[in-house]
Order: sequence, then C-alpha cells, then structure tokens
Amino acid sequence: YRSVIESTAAECERLSGIIDNLLFLARADSAEQQIQRSQFNGRAALEKITSFYQPLAEERRITITCEGEAEIFADPILFNRAVGNLIDNALRFTPDGGSIRISIRNAENATEISITDTGSGIAPEHLPRVFDRFYRADPSRSSAGTGLGLALVRSIVDLHGGRAMIQSGLGGGTTVTLTFPNQTAAETKQLRLS
Repeated sequence: YRSVIESTAAECERLSGIIDNLLFLARADSAEQQIQRSQFNGRAALEKITSFYQPLAEERRITITCEGEAEIFADPILFNRAVGNLIDNALRFTPDGGSIRISIRNAENATEISITDTGSGIAPEHLPRVFDRFYRADPSRSSAGTGLGLALVRSIVDLHGGRAMIQSGLGGGTTVTLTFPNQTAAETKQLRLS
C-alpha cells in the first residue's frame, strides 16, 4: 500500500502544479494579474534562486554559475518563478557533468537575463512553438514536464512589457534570454508607439 500511496501523492502534487500554472496563465490572459514591481539586485536574486537548485545540480555533477551585475525592475515573486522555471528546464535537459551559465547585464532601458545550458538542444523546427502552452518539443523524452513552463515564463515577461527569446540547435545546448524593461509595461508600450 505504501507505494500506491506514494505514487498517488506524487500524482496529486503534479496535478496541483498543473492547475496552479493554468490558473496563473488564465489570470495573466484576463489582465487580472497585478504585478508589484520593485527595484532589486538582480545578481543576488539569481544566486538565491540558484541555491535552491544547487543540491540537485551537485547530485548530477552539473555546474551552475552566475555572472554579471545589474539592478532589475520587476515583481520579485514573478521574477523568481520565471527564472526558477528556466533553471528547472535547464537541469532537466542537461546531461550529468554538464553546465548551466546564468548571466545578467544592463541593456538599453532594460535588464537582460540569459540562461545557457549544455543540453541536447532543440531542433530548429520546434523553436517557433516552444513558448506555446502544452507544447513539448520531444514528447518521447522521459521528462516530468507538462509543456506549461515556457508559456508561463513568456506570460510573466509579457506582464512586465519585456521579451523572451530562445536560441538553440541540436547538440548545441540552449540559451533563453529574458528582457525586463526598466520602466512599467505601460511606459514601455508608450515608448514603442512613439
């Protein structure tokens, strides 16, 4: 009975995560999602998020490094959720002994965060759809993913008026870059219109 209960508990936890992600995406779509921006040390935030994943990385001999310095203007909770999703993905698809590099830098009127892994990469034909809900580039991979993680990341960045971009190639790893503007989404939209 113990294994059945453990299996059921794990499945309940997985379903709870899916429901949580779907509810977040629905709120973001309906503009109900309120973001509470503040300015904070981006490097310190990245190191704190990374420390959560460090035990799993060490277990698999994956090196995670943070580099660069920049302040960021974002909702700290949503920022942590977006970056956490990307690190989780990078760990999931990086082989044992690989590496993940997280960098932060100031860009023009924005802060850029890039997460680069040494995983197997994504075929070019899948790249246009990786931010779509429930899209999985290779459903045959044994991964616990639901296909919602990157959609959630894009939704968070969109709420901030920023951008999410991906570069990848088979056998060449993947880099996801998030850009968070140094002003509110309304101010960013106004700048784009003028």
